[in-house]
Amino acid sequence: MQLLKIRIYSHGGEYRDVDFRPGELNIITGQSSTGKSALLTIVDYCLGRDEATVPRTAMFSAISWYAVMWEFEDRTRVVVGRKSSRKKSNSRAMIQFGTSDLEMPLYEELVENVDSDALRVQIGARIGLDNVQLEPREYGSAARSVGLGTAALFCLQEQEEIGTKSTLFHRQAEDGIKISLRDTFPFFLGAVDGDQAQQREALREAKRVLRRADAALARAESESAERETVFRDLLREAAAVGLTPSESLVESGDFRAAAMSILYAADQDAPTDLRTDVRVQDEHRRLEEDAARLRSELHQAIAMRSIVLDQQGGEAEYSGSLQAQVGRLESVGLIPEHDGDLDACPVCAQPLPDPDASVAQLTSRLNDLRTSLASVQQVRPRRAEAVTAVTARVVELREALAGATRALDTAARAEGQADPTDVSAQQAFVRGRIDAILRNSEASDEDELSRLRATQRDAELRVEQLELELSSDDVREQTLSRLNVIGSYLGEYSRQFEAESADRPVRLDINALTVVVDEEFGPVELTGFGSGANWVGYHIATHLALHRYFVGQHRPVPRFLMLDQPSQAHFQGDLDASGSGKQDREGERVRAMLKTIADFSLAHAGKMQVIVIDHARYSDDWFRDHVRHDWHDGEKLIPEHWLQDTSNSAEPEEAQLPTGQTEPDG
Repeated sequence: MQLLKIRIYSHGGEYRDVDFRPGELNIITGQSSTGKSALLTIVDYCLGRDEATVPRTAMFSAISWYAVMWEFEDRTRVVVGRKSSRKKSNSRAMIQFGTSDLEMPLYEELVENVDSDALRVQIGARIGLDNVQLEPREYGSAARSVGLGTAALFCLQEQEEIGTKSTLFHRQAEDGIKISLRDTFPFFLGAVDGDQAQQREALREAKRVLRRADAALARAESESAERETVFRDLLREAAAVGLTPSESLVESGDFRAAAMSILYAADQDAPTDLRTDVRVQDEHRRLEEDAARLRSELHQAIAMRSIVLDQQGGEAEYSGSLQAQVGRLESVGLIPEHDGDLDACPVCAQPLPDPDASVAQLTSRLNDLRTSLASVQQVRPRRAEAVTAVTARVVELREALAGATRALDTAARAEGQADPTDVSAQQAFVRGRIDAILRNSEASDEDELSRLRATQRDAELRVEQLELELSSDDVREQTLSRLNVIGSYLGEYSRQFEAESADRPVRLDINALTVVVDEEFGPVELTGFGSGANWVGYHIATHLALHRYFVGQHRPVPRFLMLDQPSQAHFQGDLDASGSGKQDREGERVRAMLKTIADFSLAHAGKMQVIVIDHARYSDDWFRDHVRHDWHDGEKLIPEHWLQDTSNSAEPEEAQLPTGQTEPDG
């Protein structure tokens, strides 16, 4: 995106064009009060800024409209028009896109058809700033939108900005602009993607999915474990009524399959009298022994839990006592060290009727108490883990005892049946229970668990991937790497501009938004340098270094840089108005600076445009070749005859100040 033309319109429909060549240095030179500096504010205004910073003096009241034509890399064009306003703000604009043959509109074709927000969105999308959302670096801020208004801050340097030591970028001193630059710098350097905010939302959603997958898997595993316990209890009941499962399945611990084997077993034998069945009696005795053992273990576990809880409570009281003693002795640090008699007061050294503890003894006791307190605090986590473990064991034993009790009840009922048909009924009842529980359980528990585990692992991998992409450590590393490259460019241009200490390591600090030189005695920021020549040199060097990086890495920043008065008022060219030669040291520095800028544009083979607005003139052929407009001989931005009659100047409607913006407005 480079500048082709600026046009101003009179109230009578006349227009004045200021043309530019893309891909090279364009110099507008002229005397003071010719309207040179207004060109930058017109460009700023036509980039969608709501605040109308174009001069509102009587001379500029002769202008009714401003228009700017831009050309993109694909040779398509856009014309932006803004109505002149004496108000401080205007949010209306005209926008027109077209191909490479698009021309500036005539006066009667000017019409406001868009607001400034839409203007910035539409143009920003053409340079790669489409729906860019970043996570804020400032705590508590909302997600930040990045568009043309933010990118334009790297492309403009007004006269009062380029020669100051307190700010480095356009509008940096305004409220919110510094934070905006700091938040978006990693994006413009390519250290973070433009969908960072969307990625953060995707991470939040991925974590929600992971939590649901964890809960589903835990629930399924818990239900599976509970079913195994149920089947184990069913096997006991089955054994009590003479139903024998597969021994191999029981030994392998697959109680579910063992219960199924009872249903599928082909038992052709008639039921036997359980009262005389030794095997059933043995099973009954075994169940009684299991129940007795479980009761004993349960009582022991409950007693153990009581002991652990008592110890935990005692440790809390002991810890509180130690803490109180430590608190009382903390003041020993206020007592001065001295070699007085032990029979003297350790504070005032006055004699005591009875010997008191020395400072050393008090300090030693305090250290002993701190050591004891630390030991107690180290034991606390392990004690809590022990309470959790013994509680889980109590629950497990209660469930096992309940199962054993149910099996004993079944066996007792079976032994009380004398009629074989009653025994058959008992067996049918147990088979029915097994069948019902099998039907209610999942037909393929392992397959379902495998599916849930795979889902949970996929969710974990998604969260890990997004966390890696959004890692602040990675962003810092990526940002630092890119700043190191830019620092090498910055040092190169600073040395060409003969800036002070440019032979030292020079870097861009994107947090303080300043240039820092690393001296042997420590870092020196731009505010630590004297001389306007140094401030101007580092300003231009910084912007050339950044745009060199932006172009090389195809970052979404307009491919132009507009510098207003880099020579500042105390620099002079070698030609005065009469054409007589004049040379001085400062003039040579400006000449060298402009030559570096010209070489910079040439090195980028048409991909970078630099526009310099200055009063300096030089006789060098390369300088003359780059002069697009020379306003030294009475020529001005606004034709004189426009000023003869401004009575028809229409007062634009007052625009409302924008609210709720998430990026700079120009």
